[in-house]
Amino acid sequence: MPPSPFNPTAVRGARIARDWQVLCGDIGERRAGTPAEARAAAYIAARLEAAGCAEVRTETFPCASLRSSRVRVAARAGGRWRPVPATILAGAPGTPRVEGELAWLEMPENAPRLRPGSLRGRVAALFGPLPTSEQHHRRLVAAAPAAVIQIDERLPFPWLKSDGVFPHWTRTFGMPPVVTIPYTDAWRWRRDGVRRVRVEASARLVAADSQNVIAELPGADPRLPAILLTAHHDTQAANVGADDNASGVVSVLELARVLAPLRRRRTLRLISFGTEEQLSVGSAAYVRAHRRAAAAAGLVVNFDSVASPLGHCELSCIGTDGLARHASGRLAARGLDVVVRREVTPFVDNFPFNWAGVPSLWFMRTNSPGGRWQHHSVHDNLDNVSVAEVVRLLRAVGPLVQELAATTRWPFAPGLPAAERAAARRLGRELFGLRT
Repeated sequence: MPPSPFNPTAVRGARIARDWQVLCGDIGERRAGTPAEARAAAYIAARLEAAGCAEVRTETFPCASLRSSRVRVAARAGGRWRPVPATILAGAPGTPRVEGELAWLEMPENAPRLRPGSLRGRVAALFGPLPTSEQHHRRLVAAAPAAVIQIDERLPFPWLKSDGVFPHWTRTFGMPPVVTIPYTDAWRWRRDGVRRVRVEASARLVAADSQNVIAELPGADPRLPAILLTAHHDTQAANVGADDNASGVVSVLELARVLAPLRRRRTLRLISFGTEEQLSVGSAAYVRAHRRAAAAAGLVVNFDSVASPLGHCELSCIGTDGLARHASGRLAARGLDVVVRREVTPFVDNFPFNWAGVPSLWFMRTNSPGGRWQHHSVHDNLDNVSVAEVVRLLRAVGPLVQELAATTRWPFAPGLPAAERAAARRLGRELFGLRT
């Protein structure tokens, strides 16, 4: 019996909206290792079972769970101490109150100036991303700042955003106390010549369990490499993660419903990962636990932050030129034009699979030069996502997935080009401690 075609009109916005309401309205914030994250995982498992998926299971893995924090930051200005909003980055150590000279770092270009002990007794105001190279991170740790205040250049707004630090680097090289403040407060500090600041931060981190939810839609030939449909259900602190990444979860759930009754040759494996917001801990745990099966997969299709009402549909393709051309062409034929990106990115759940040699397609919808203006803030809520955009996306991606699941031979060269494979191996080793 031949495979079934995908019916785009079977994608239903009402079901997507219902799932979104449960995840973000009823459950809410879903930090790693918390009861709320576990409730989200249980809901996802129940919805996958109701969709008709087989072998639905939940696998737990250890994580560090941020349960509470208290942060105070103030600057000496106009003859008195003036507080500003601040939060600690998840996974960073706290500090008793420290007071020191403010040292501005513009990263990554200032990294070569860092020397052992060069920031001792001072507080570093780091403008730009935290180091994403092992060498730069080790330089920052060796400089020994009393604390680091990170200012996210992607978000030039007066509100706080939450974020985290790399667990592998914290365990291996150490991590200074790191907090973040709104961009506009840092702007005023630099403009007004602020020279001294105070930082006090505490965080209660507990050892906890997170979870990956895994299900299958079996294909007629289990010997063929499977296609994985993935997302993550956890959030950062202080937001309900409607876009990042309940949007990805509701996408996978709706695809499960529409794809379940269809006939296919390849198995579809659906996974919702926990603890992505601490650098894809859940997906890395899955790859470690199922290394052979993970490496045998044919393709990962990942959904992360896909629901901005206004924006650009981006497709990050890690794989051959043929995969990029085929995917973008099939999507365009369904009315979805995408911006194709080709750079290996370690900050997303498909990356550990790239490390294992598996190609991937990652869908994201950006709305500002920095990515998404509501990123990791209270503004990532149900008011700022679009059911219609998710429906539009799935009505184009669903047929692509079903067509690939119906084939015995890819219509493109499989695997990763040598340069991408080398980059993924290096980043996996440096950022995750993944070893071949």
